[in-house]
Amino acid sequence: MIITVNGFFKKNVLQLKLFTVFFIICSSLYLMYNIFNINKLQKQYVTTLEGIYSGARRFGSFYNNTGTVNLTKGQYIFNNVSVIVNSPVEAKILSKGINKLRSQIDKLTDNHIWTIAVFETSSHYSHFDPLRSVYLKIYDHIVLNSIVKNEGLKDTYQSFYGCNIKLTDIYEEQGTNAIIRTVYYPIYNNKKLDALLAIDLNNSIFKNILDTFHRNKMTIISMGNNNLYQKSELLPCSEVDPIHLGINFYTLFKITFLPSLLFMFLYLSLKKLIINKNFILRYDQMTHFYRRDYYENKLLNQHDFNLLIIDIDHFKKVNDTYGHEMGDKVIRDVTKRINHCIRKNDIAIRWGGEEFMLSFNNITSHQLTKKAQQICDAIALYPILDLDITVSIGGISTTNTDFNDAYKAADQALYYSKNNGRNQVTIA
Repeated sequence: MIITVNGFFKKNVLQLKLFTVFFIICSSLYLMYNIFNINKLQKQYVTTLEGIYSGARRFGSFYNNTGTVNLTKGQYIFNNVSVIVNSPVEAKILSKGINKLRSQIDKLTDNHIWTIAVFETSSHYSHFDPLRSVYLKIYDHIVLNSIVKNEGLKDTYQSFYGCNIKLTDIYEEQGTNAIIRTVYYPIYNNKKLDALLAIDLNNSIFKNILDTFHRNKMTIISMGNNNLYQKSELLPCSEVDPIHLGINFYTLFKITFLPSLLFMFLYLSLKKLIINKNFILRYDQMTHFYRRDYYENKLLNQHDFNLLIIDIDHFKKVNDTYGHEMGDKVIRDVTKRINHCIRKNDIAIRWGGEEFMLSFNNITSHQLTKKAQQICDAIALYPILDLDITVSIGGISTTNTDFNDAYKAADQALYYSKNNGRNQVTIA
């Protein structure tokens, strides 16, 4: 098993390296994108809460400008808002303002408002939308003033700046076990606390905003701790329970793994396509020698030459007798034998159908002759496909010469080899 695994890694080391590179690039870019969007998400939380606070403050104006009616002890419903009267009182009917406030806040929070309540300091009556039994048990005159004091909302009418409103910490509501954060807004008149507006927010509002943000921005920001990147910030007018936002490494890995894999395969496919295209443009498909139309321009710019022109003897007879498919096989085998005789940096070109040109660097005229004879012998030594195949070779070793002149001289040497009996070498 160890050998198999090691063999796998050795065989696929390039792919593994490429995947690592693309994963680092993808995950880093996506991480930066998410970090950038954390700031936007925090602003969205702030904007949502500031919208709630603004609605609460506008409700204070509504409260101060609303008339009163006489109500006896009991429970009343005005526009779906319950009013609990503990003793006969001249009460403000706030249902229109509460309905408008709920409508505004529901749009901001996607219907995550738990309850809106208005408590009078006199404790004679209170408004609830909706009415829940838990409120009837825990709110009275003493508790109301305690909330104002404990939340730092006492005498907020004296402040021109800062928060005259408060977002509480996260708590579990008694009786319902709901996880809540409450917005408290005290309503003062003539330096006297008249009422307290309470807006209970289901704490899932923050998760809902996050989920909506994910859908719109295609992010993976998570709430909570233990993240690869972490940022915490208190919400406006709150002193505890900051919002923790970050990027989880496992989620980042899971999201970027497949794109990294895809980019790797696309890169390899594109690279292979380019290599194949370049190969087709440069090399003859049958022999894998250079194409004449690709390499001839390079030869035209040279002035020193060690050239061999090789032509298969009686090749037309092979084609006419055995067919072109056999002729193609002969060409392939001949070029294989030529390849075995030359160096890696030597240039082999398919010059015509059964004609080939070889160009050598750093070779003397004597060495060129020996190389030509080696090739000639290698082809004639053993039959090719049960056929006795030979080649004729002409060559030249010259300096300070144009290619056309060097080619003519090598071509004349080739014809001399052919006319002199074939299967031989002539160097001009």
